[in-house]
Amino acid sequence: MRRLFLLMLAIIHALFALPAAAQDTALEYKGQVWRVAAQEAEVTSHLGREAIKLVRGRLWADDMIFTDGVISFDAAYAEQQIFIGASWRAASDRHYEEMYFRGHLNEKPDALQYTPVENGNSAWQIFSDGNGIAPVSQKYGGWNKVKIVVQGDRADIYFNSAAPVLHIPDLKTALTSGYVGLRSGGRQAGPAYFSNITIRPLQAGDAIVGTPKTSAELPEGLIGEWNISSTFAETLVDSSLTLSEKPYADLTWQTLPAETNGIANLSRVAERNREANTVFVRLNIVSETDQMKELSFGYSDRVRIYLNGKRIYYGNAGWRVRDYRFLGTVGFFDSAGLDLRKGENELTVAISETFGGWAWAGAIADRSGITVGD
Repeated sequence: MRRLFLLMLAIIHALFALPAAAQDTALEYKGQVWRVAAQEAEVTSHLGREAIKLVRGRLWADDMIFTDGVISFDAAYAEQQIFIGASWRAASDRHYEEMYFRGHLNEKPDALQYTPVENGNSAWQIFSDGNGIAPVSQKYGGWNKVKIVVQGDRADIYFNSAAPVLHIPDLKTALTSGYVGLRSGGRQAGPAYFSNITIRPLQAGDAIVGTPKTSAELPEGLIGEWNISSTFAETLVDSSLTLSEKPYADLTWQTLPAETNGIANLSRVAERNREANTVFVRLNIVSETDQMKELSFGYSDRVRIYLNGKRIYYGNAGWRVRDYRFLGTVGFFDSAGLDLRKGENELTVAISETFGGWAWAGAIADRSGITVGD
């Protein structure tokens, strides 16, 4: 009995000794209460100011309803691999608009990033042109002034500047209002400090003044809508050279349009986890004769392409998979030959995601003698 008692006592002690960081806490700064979802957050003094110190995580202002308006703050941090920014119109901690800057890429083309976050998955690999990224000049050991102006489906981002450094002509989520967040992260990142935080509606003189950058021309024969399955485990197709009925058994399907850049953001309709990180994309092609057609495509992170149940392509374009500089950004960089038979053909693509943008895009330029779609 004594041994049992000591064992129970040890279990109880272990339960009460679990770290408090596992649960969100609250922090008040200049009258605003922030929900803390971070390794560390506190109000402190930094560079002569009262500031929030944030280490690897996020702050959420749950009681704030932000629609059109201005978010501004000053940020100070050391030169390091760190990601600092703000989120707005959040419907949940897994669905919002976001901008952030990369503290280790000063004045590089992708120092600043805009991305939607859908179903908890960032899409920075999908939105990587001049309307999603921009260079910024950062100060290390001093305060950087950041301002975000949001109106309708557009936004301007200022960074130590009198003019926008990035204009976003089309905010990608359908969200029109929601709460606001601040972010600082990176696997080994040290603290970031936030001060002079202002979140307010638009006022007289506030306006969107930036202009869109020229986007890459969309490929001829772009396929603008895809049938997307529910998620399943990548192991079902990991080494499959042919498709059986097994992966299809319990799947449901819905349609998903491509974004303005021609790329379908699969996270809009699919939520990945460790057990289920793969979807099928499906397209019917009716051919008048036996013939070859070229499919141009882009994807992230891993793809297996099947035509009439037989695999014709496998690729891995995940972040740093090919070399340490490889980003895995998505474009129409690959192609495959489609050996179509007369009559109905089914193109089925299995796409698996790790992080950074779950994507598929496809185009068939030569449509002579074929009908594409359901």
